[in-house]
Amino acid sequence: MAFTISADEIKKTLPGYDPERSETFHRESARLADKQFEQALKARAEKTVVLMAGGTASGKSEYVSVYLQPRKVIILDGTLPSSEGAHIKIRKAQKAGKQVEVHLVIPVSLLVAFIAFLNRDRKFSLSHFYRTHSSSRKTVLEVAKAHTDIPIKIYISDVDFIGTDSTMSFQELHFSNRDELVEFLGQNQYTEEAIIKEVFNT
Repeated sequence: MAFTISADEIKKTLPGYDPERSETFHRESARLADKQFEQALKARAEKTVVLMAGGTASGKSEYVSVYLQPRKVIILDGTLPSSEGAHIKIRKAQKAGKQVEVHLVIPVSLLVAFIAFLNRDRKFSLSHFYRTHSSSRKTVLEVAKAHTDIPIKIYISDVDFIGTDSTMSFQELHFSNRDELVEFLGQNQYTEEAIIKEVFNT
């Protein structure tokens, strides 16, 4: 079974936590998640580290539970918001003798992801949605260029509706070489302004 580190789960343990004010607890929970990650690198026997990436409400946690939970890996379930932070985590994991993988989840529809974001119990400002969906793609592109030895897996998430119920599905994208993967990432970058235009169809 995987060992998963999630800032969102850590947040629930913080004194006074209120999902309606989730954003105010985010900095502290992210700090604690990073600390837990460093401790896991030293203490855990798993040989592989998976860094999750993708904007909020893209389906990362669902992907983790379906695809990664059975694996013996350490998972850092987050958005991977900055290349600097990603490089630091990669270096620390490699120094600890771990293999690193990056898994990026991209929603097939930003609008559907945005609606899911609005209906979550955990409340964040709208800018958090735009920022994470833009920055995570940028970070993975930079990691793909700078760390050619690190496997990067990209999954497209979609929501399947059956009556009043819905389930998430994931399709892995396959590339014949690294250049093709980098090209795909480069062509699928979004600025925050572009995300706003797509979500609101302006």
